[in-house]
Amino acid sequence: MTPRVRPLSLAIAAAALALTVCRAADAASTAADPAIAWTSCAAEFVDATFIDALGDRLECGVMKAPLSEAEALPRLIDVGVVRIRAGKPAARQGSLFFNFGGPGGNPLSFLPLYGYVWSETPDDDSPAAYRRRIADRYDLVAVIPRGMHGGERFTCKDPYPYFMHDPAVRRSDDDFLQFIESGTAFAHGCGGENGMPASAGTLGHVRDMERARVALGESRMNFLGVSYGAWVGAFYAATYPQHTGRMVLDSSMNYAGTIEQQFDDQPAERSDLFRRLALLPATSTPAYGLGCDPDAVMRRLGDMPPLAREAWASSITTPAQLAAALTMADWIGDEASVTAADLIERAGVHHFSEEADIDDEIRKAAIELAPTIRPKPTSFIDWNVYYSVICGDTPWQRDLRGLRTLANEIGTTRPEASGEGISAALACRAWPNPTQWRPLLSSLSEAQPLLLVQAEFDPATPLKLARKAFEASHDAYMVTARGMFGHGVFGMSDTPCIEASVGDYLLDGKLPTSHDTQCDFVPTVRATEEGRSDERDAVRMAQDELRRMLRHS
Repeated sequence: MTPRVRPLSLAIAAAALALTVCRAADAASTAADPAIAWTSCAAEFVDATFIDALGDRLECGVMKAPLSEAEALPRLIDVGVVRIRAGKPAARQGSLFFNFGGPGGNPLSFLPLYGYVWSETPDDDSPAAYRRRIADRYDLVAVIPRGMHGGERFTCKDPYPYFMHDPAVRRSDDDFLQFIESGTAFAHGCGGENGMPASAGTLGHVRDMERARVALGESRMNFLGVSYGAWVGAFYAATYPQHTGRMVLDSSMNYAGTIEQQFDDQPAERSDLFRRLALLPATSTPAYGLGCDPDAVMRRLGDMPPLAREAWASSITTPAQLAAALTMADWIGDEASVTAADLIERAGVHHFSEEADIDDEIRKAAIELAPTIRPKPTSFIDWNVYYSVICGDTPWQRDLRGLRTLANEIGTTRPEASGEGISAALACRAWPNPTQWRPLLSSLSEAQPLLLVQAEFDPATPLKLARKAFEASHDAYMVTARGMFGHGVFGMSDTPCIEASVGDYLLDGKLPTSHDTQCDFVPTVRATEEGRSDERDAVRMAQDELRRMLRHS
């Protein structure tokens, strides 16, 4: 009599076999001794400012990679790589790989900024000096995700007309039907292109990272990933634990869940952040002019004209922004033709508050918010790659009825949040390419420990969700900056526990003494160095631009 095998045993066996097969395929894919052809970076790829500033340290490269690992004779594609050589070659420790999030953030936009800012940071006794030492001792390297400028590209149908509106704001039956039709059309327009969208997910990218590691002759993958880059880092470590080196995950997504779950969890976290940083401070300070009733302010927020609510509500993080947005929403009313110039002109002469400092604060916020009244797609994010990753990495489960219910719930009870996840789901549910293989996080037990760093108040990847990833990772360490608001924390302040923890780990392999550490946020001290004020101003401007870009990564 043949013994019966329990379903759970079959599932475990199948998972183990899949993991073995995928790891074997990955090992085979690097056996051909990949090579990178390096050259100087052209101005069409990198801003000329950084080409001049970094000189011959900055290089752009291309390597060949198979489009599909499943084919015996796959088509080869070009994958781009960018590198900034170590500032002190004699002290070089190896390569430090980066991923800057998005998904769809192009390293050609981010890495030269990082390299320039870090290389111009004084090597002194301040916490910031760790950045300089890292740039001096490591080659800074980033593999350009598949499909992006710098490698072999692909394009889908233009997503902007579809994603310019919010299904949690525009909730009529006709609006929702239009969202469904547009999302489906966009998804179907991204299914061709000779298989490129199907290979543009995290799996294809980490395989390309592994090829680059081998091509560079590095024994281990040392890595710094921000936002979605943390998802990439954990994915790599679970796929290639034996090759994982010192890995820092900054402002992490919850890589223990699915991308759909990340979107599902964000509205509640966004609400908590809004109340703590904007609503309660505004209603407890009469000078902001919003009264002392938080519920009344929330009703005003929900009653904003759709144009204003889509543009501003989900990005408000200060009491001044809240007062500015509500005031300008009253100016807009039903005037759909209002322009940013109209709003800026009116804000320049409007009297917002009886207190001069708060009046200036609200006016400044209004002038900063006004240009976003008709937002345009973020230029440094490749939206074709973005949707190829979020739709192809993990499954999307909610049906149309559930999405409609969620849109109404967010729209009526959380006006400070957005329906971004609903827009994504309406495209991803119709995605024509199958969900890709994903490694088991249990494999992290075979890798070196991960180090996660996080701001207490992160508007893009909330601390609560990052902690879920931390708690699911074997022997991981986490460092949190109390009171810090921001996305992308290393190199963005003088917070000792953040700068020292990352610096000590990357440079010397030294981990924090505790697995779970917190310390108070310390802002960057902007002292002017005599004789170098122009240079320091240029570095500060570059760092501010980097901070702005990371906010949207």
